Amino acid sequence: MDASPLFDPEYLPIIAGTLVGFALLAALLLVPIWRFLDREEEVAEEWTPEAVAERVREQQEGSSDATETAEESDPSAKQGEAAPRPSGS
Repeated sequence: MDASPLFDPEYLPIIAGTLVGFALLAALLLVPIWRFLDREEEVAEEWTPEAVAERVREQQEGSSDATETAEESDPSAKQGEAAPRPSGS
């Protein structure tokens, strides 16, 4: 089989158009998948054991700071008295 029709200048625009079209179609289909996987990778990094431990540590520090602030601002907590509770009805 002779390969000369492949190199015929008459077929070059068809070959080039096919290659460009295939590349555009591949990009059209693969770029959204690539972006989705990048976003999922970023979300997954938030759930590594180190990141979870850091969030738990920050939450514990934040809750202890909030407790100390509430005790400082509530005068009944300083005196050892129970804080008044709003009625349920």
